[in-house]
Amino acid sequence: MVIPPPPPDEDRRLARLAALAVMDSAPEPLFDHLAALAAQICDTPVALLGLLDEKRQWFKAAVGFGRSETPRGLTFCAHTLLADGLFEVRDARQDARFVDHPDVLASPPLRFYAGVPVRLDDGSHPGTLCVVDYRPRELTEAQREALTRLADAAAEALMMRERALQSSDPATAEQCFGVLAETAPLGVFRTDAFGHYIYTNANWQRLCGLSAQAGLGEGWAATLALQDRAAVLDHWRCSVEQRQPFEMRYRLRLGGGLRQVWARAKPLLAPDGVLRGFVGIVEDVTDRISAQRELRDSKALLDRTGRVAGVGGWSLDLQTQELVWSDQTCRIHDLEPGHRATLQEGISYYKPEARPVIEAAVQRAIQHGESWSLELPMVTARGREIWVLAQGQVDWQDGVPVRLVGAFQDVTEHHRAAVELERNRQRLRVLYESTPALMHSVDAGGRVLSVSDRWLERLGYERAQVIGRLVDDFMTPESARQVREVYHPALWRDGQIGDCPVQLVCADGRLRDGLVSAVAEYTPDGQPLRALALVNDITEDLQRRAELAHEQRMRRRTERHVQELDQLLRERSEMLDVLAHEVRQPLNNASAALQSAAASLAGRGERQAQERLTRAQAVLGTVLAGVDNTLAAASLLAGGGRITREDTDIDTLIAVTIADLPREQRDRVVVSRHTATRTALMDMSLLRLALRNLLSNALKYAPGVSPVTLHVMDFDEPPALQLEVADAGPGIPRELLPRLFNRGARGGSGTESGHGLGLYIVRRVMDMHGGSAELLRTSPLGTVMRLTLPQAD
Repeated sequence: MVIPPPPPDEDRRLARLAALAVMDSAPEPLFDHLAALAAQICDTPVALLGLLDEKRQWFKAAVGFGRSETPRGLTFCAHTLLADGLFEVRDARQDARFVDHPDVLASPPLRFYAGVPVRLDDGSHPGTLCVVDYRPRELTEAQREALTRLADAAAEALMMRERALQSSDPATAEQCFGVLAETAPLGVFRTDAFGHYIYTNANWQRLCGLSAQAGLGEGWAATLALQDRAAVLDHWRCSVEQRQPFEMRYRLRLGGGLRQVWARAKPLLAPDGVLRGFVGIVEDVTDRISAQRELRDSKALLDRTGRVAGVGGWSLDLQTQELVWSDQTCRIHDLEPGHRATLQEGISYYKPEARPVIEAAVQRAIQHGESWSLELPMVTARGREIWVLAQGQVDWQDGVPVRLVGAFQDVTEHHRAAVELERNRQRLRVLYESTPALMHSVDAGGRVLSVSDRWLERLGYERAQVIGRLVDDFMTPESARQVREVYHPALWRDGQIGDCPVQLVCADGRLRDGLVSAVAEYTPDGQPLRALALVNDITEDLQRRAELAHEQRMRRRTERHVQELDQLLRERSEMLDVLAHEVRQPLNNASAALQSAAASLAGRGERQAQERLTRAQAVLGTVLAGVDNTLAAASLLAGGGRITREDTDIDTLIAVTIADLPREQRDRVVVSRHTATRTALMDMSLLRLALRNLLSNALKYAPGVSPVTLHVMDFDEPPALQLEVADAGPGIPRELLPRLFNRGARGGSGTESGHGLGLYIVRRVMDMHGGSAELLRTSPLGTVMRLTLPQAD
């Protein structure tokens, strides 16, 4: 599972989320309606309006989802926050980012996700509006556009809520008209007794596209649409003359387009009845009108799709007992669309034996919040006997059930098919139980029609757990894919298959290997009908073969370990031979002498000689680094992989490591911290050596005085510290990559001095810490190396 990084504006986003004061607030009908509308338009069982803080995603509104929050690292919506628009996953099982997500592995599995960031007026995304389904699919263009518009509506609702909370402050309520006008979310204006504008607030100026000065007098009429201008001015003059309230919807010309506004004004009358002027507001209703139009279009679309799919809807107001049926529900009952049935009438269409069942389901929903999905017999208004799938759930408001809603579908053909399947099961039972093999039969879609007792006994399932499910539900994902893509097509094409290997999953999670053979049966017109399969269990045979192969591998591994131990002993001997030459102390003395001489010459102004001494000192520094790596390699080989990890200050580690570098190179290292973590568990001396080697390599191959960047990051799951070194060098040669971390590997043309120990030391140090050293990427534009240091005990 891939956990995305935080958005670039994470701090600003979290600050705005806190300012909204909405996290963990009580349910609000507006947000609930937006989520319900998203589920309805996108035809999904789940819709969520989620807000994400540092650790979790909390749901302000949810449809079809039982949890109030989820960890942020486990939510698809963290990916949506990084998207410019809609983020859609058509099949999570086929997406490498989510294939091992807990909800994708659950039953039923989450398969489809589509979400849109909720964008506020400052560009921040406090959360998302998303829809979820348990089957692979994709949204239509109309659904994508509708979901985006609903996300915009959710953003506006959040900001309206924020403004409402701010305006509820008692201190704000006591402010004068001017303060109220300037803080009002609507355009506010004031006129004199002749109807001439004498004041407009900032929102009015923004809405009407005029400056404060330009809007005064009769200047406000400058942006009226030509088609509406005469009617608006006549209505305004009439209101002024008759001292009557003004209310009208009209259009403004703004930015090359038209916007719909709703203006309302009331006269200000003195105690003696003299008109002093008008106070009014202007509201932009363009989006509201568009949303209403889209809602009407959506309802028409839902009715058409419901008719095509054969699924109707219904709702029951628990206070008024008003029952509402969709047109498709009326058609299923053989009634005219728009029929208004009573609750008693709706119950009466069920057969007598089914009425207590549906009534009990309704009572459990009201009392305990249980939803229901029942297949029941009924008689329509025309006397047709059918079977229907009746589904329903309760809607709550402030902890009180207020409404029942559900779906209604004619499943007569499905029910008949189920009856026929049961008859087939009975016919095959005698045959199945008379053979010692594992046997089952499937229909043309791969659903299990029947299984033998031995099949159930061997795999540990109950019959009710198996019948009607896809046969590949009882196989590993790879075997299921083979069945769908290879075996079933070959079976229906050729009429039979033989000895096809599969892995079956037992009820307790164990795996059993088998060879499947099957023969197909067809309808008279040649269409696939059903298949009878026999499974030969070869688990024990494969286990015996695996045990023999394991013994052979263990023997070869032991021989290889002996060879590796010999090699380690030889390497240790070589390292100790280097130590025997006792070169490090003389080189240190020489380096100190060169440094002293260079300082002395600098004081005398002998620049040319000083530069030569500086170059000589740099060469000695390279030699000393090689000696250090040689000593470290010997120490690592002799230490047996044992280190002592202590809580170490990260900044101290970085500081002393940079101090180890040549003086002229230190300013090229740029440290970029992405975490506030101060300490980490490590062997500081070893990690200092590993980090110095990475920085030295990067400085060596980066061109000129180009910077080398050290990124410092951490992660919570699992806890780890990461150090990345990025340079702008020419990249690592391709032929070096397979042996990059091996002892003796050197970059460039191979003419550099040294033993090629730098990256070898890095890898060994990270292995001893239980971490890793890896080449993240390399190209002609630069190279990035990463050290991962686990922090778990």
